[in-house]
Amino acid sequence: MMRMTSLFLASTFILCSACTQSMGQHMNAPVPCNRPSSTAEEAECFAKTSDAADKELNGVYALVRSVLSPDERNDLLAAQRAWLKYRDLTCTAEYKLYGRGTGGPVTQMACLAAITHERVATLRTTYGWRLEK
Repeated sequence: MMRMTSLFLASTFILCSACTQSMGQHMNAPVPCNRPSSTAEEAECFAKTSDAADKELNGVYALVRSVLSPDERNDLLAAQRAWLKYRDLTCTAEYKLYGRGTGGPVTQMACLAAITHERVATLRTTYGWRLEK
């Protein structure tokens, strides 16, 4: 019984340590919006960051599509549609954590920017070798 209790406490400690690290949220990720003077300024910064990430994603996506066969393009399109659902649902969930507070929209825009940057990196990693041919 004592061993089970020790194992439970150790597992709880490890899980709680992991949870603490994940509570940082996307708006705390390293982005150019780390020192705004107001919520409005922060929102504007994250909106610009999100728009820039979206433009970068569109460019990389178009470049990747240009080197794929028709079947591969269909696979990429299906994956992109699924990723868009994931991104939107994830960022909406983060937004809803703030209820009707002013932190919600800022957090959602930061989330969109961060997850879009991750997708750009994933596309470059996955298809980079095809782009180099």
